[in-house]
Amino acid sequence: MGQAGPTRIDLDAVDARLRRPDYATVAASLKDIGLASAADLFGTYAGRARDLQPWLADAVINRDSDLRLQYLAGLGLNMNESDAVYNEILRYRRYPDDVFRGREQQLSALRRRIAAAR
Repeated sequence: MGQAGPTRIDLDAVDARLRRPDYATVAASLKDIGLASAADLFGTYAGRARDLQPWLADAVINRDSDLRLQYLAGLGLNMNESDAVYNEILRYRRYPDDVFRGREQQLSALRRRIAAAR
């Protein structure tokens, strides 16, 4: 994923959007999986490239002309290792002070969620 500028996520704006009638189905879908607020949603934040560099150090880059990933995906069918991989990634996660903004109550809730998932 790429972007032209720095990421800025306003937790208060996301919560306000989720309360809008035209986002009711999105909010309901998120609540169905236990994500009732912007802090809950972004509490799943896993990290950015510079935080994950040690974990990615020996990774093989997947390219469109290489079917290696598709082949390995078939071999891994029904192995259910996603939780173990996600938990390994979370070891490198750091709270990004420059990404999230909002009321201090929102930011504190997000910091707690990110810290608790380590």
